Amino acid sequence: MLLLSTIGIAQNFNLTNHRTFEQLYISSLDTSTNFHSGIKPFSTKEVNTVFSTDTFLNNLQINSNSSLINIIVNENLVSSKSEHFSLFINPIMNIGGGLEKTSNRDLTLSETAFGLSLKSSYKTKWSGEFDFLADNSQYPLHIDYLLKAKNAGQGYGYTTNQQAMYFQGNLTFTADDVFTFQAGMGKNSIGDGYRSLFMSDYANSYPYFKATANIWKIKYMALYTNFQDIRSGSNFNDFQQKFSTIHYLSYNATKWLNIGFFESIVFQAQEDSYYRGYEISYLNPILFLRPVEYHQGSADNALLGGSLKMKIKKKNILYGQLLFDEFLLAELKANRGWWANKYAYQVGLKAYDVFGLNGLKIQMEYNTARPFTYSYFEQPSSLNTLQNYGHYNSPLAHPLGANFKEVIGGISYHKKRWIFEAMSTYAKLGLDSNLFSVGQDIYQPYNNREKEYGYQTGGGINTSIINNSLKVSFVLNPKMQTIIQLGVNNRTYKNNYTNESSNWITFGIKTALINQYFDI
Repeated sequence: MLLLSTIGIAQNFNLTNHRTFEQLYISSLDTSTNFHSGIKPFSTKEVNTVFSTDTFLNNLQINSNSSLINIIVNENLVSSKSEHFSLFINPIMNIGGGLEKTSNRDLTLSETAFGLSLKSSYKTKWSGEFDFLADNSQYPLHIDYLLKAKNAGQGYGYTTNQQAMYFQGNLTFTADDVFTFQAGMGKNSIGDGYRSLFMSDYANSYPYFKATANIWKIKYMALYTNFQDIRSGSNFNDFQQKFSTIHYLSYNATKWLNIGFFESIVFQAQEDSYYRGYEISYLNPILFLRPVEYHQGSADNALLGGSLKMKIKKKNILYGQLLFDEFLLAELKANRGWWANKYAYQVGLKAYDVFGLNGLKIQMEYNTARPFTYSYFEQPSSLNTLQNYGHYNSPLAHPLGANFKEVIGGISYHKKRWIFEAMSTYAKLGLDSNLFSVGQDIYQPYNNREKEYGYQTGGGINTSIINNSLKVSFVLNPKMQTIIQLGVNNRTYKNNYTNESSNWITFGIKTALINQYFDI
């Protein structure tokens, strides 16, 4: 709501959903009677239907007669507004350092990233924004391993030699109070939890076109995307292309109950020597893609899911997701661990203003995904792109992929510009033990399995990962979304072959642009 207040009602920009920064406003949206909190990023236009943000921003204002201090703590770097046109330009920066200590060595960490944010609007219907970031950082060892092995893993683009670029931007046409159309490059997420089993913001940004309709108690989203499989090279022209159509319906059935329905189809752009392009049938903006996919010969990867969100005494929220990739009811009943019984589910609880203390939030969450969920088959002799649910060597849903169980607990408190966060995650997952896949790595095709039966969640090399983190943040400038943050972290990784523990501490100033998940 801070951002909204800086740009006025007529403009319709995306609101940042950075985990720390959103602590300042998320409770008002999450507990609102007819707001659809499961579709992110939020637009400033829809947020403005819940509350006026000007009063809130005024309460955060640090009074000063100095122009320099006002630029640092209160204002945009460049701001120009007229009756029909607005322009805002701000710097993006992640500058900081830290130290990681493991059992056998100490490692210096650094965060060095710079970029630019530009937002503009014309009259009441057109808005555009563009963010660019160049990163050259030294991350903790387990993230550094991901970057070297996968060339991705911290939410940015193709990463090599600790260098990465990140882009996001969009052009938005707000047709009226019901329909909004947006074309751009960025991240979208679906769900009310810390994780999402439908679509998360873990992977790199991607090109998309999004149409949303917000009418009565319903918000409906049709999302058309272009994902990349980057295993075939280091340049964009080398990447293999795949597309998806994603539909999500959010229905506020009562003041306390929200019901969601999710479906997606992932399909490849190239089939051997035939360039298929975007399948016209999947441009259908209406729910029920599965019959269309079946009509195509069932060659594409379909996911279906449902979600629930229940408000209990206004401030407490019980939420959950259930996702089906493939399954046979007879095999579920037989309980023999059939490989193709692929599903995932999430159960969570959030409580705001706990014990009557404004700003205190507690969250508990459980996530699990059966082996081979989100994965797909691959024909080694063809030029086909793997039609898994991944992008840029990263899962599009949960960062751990599949074949895991995870418990998350977190507590946060904010007052004025101060934000305090503590979170723990505990995950049990099964890793590959030989040349065959046990279904955790979604980039391993499911036809590379060893057997038909006997797959239980966590099977393979049984591995446990524990993460604990404590963050203390001060919002330096709400309009620029800059925060000063001190973080203390602990991670333990253990299985029959490895037993590692590391501690690291970081301090720096950063722009609350996107979420980076180091608790994996």
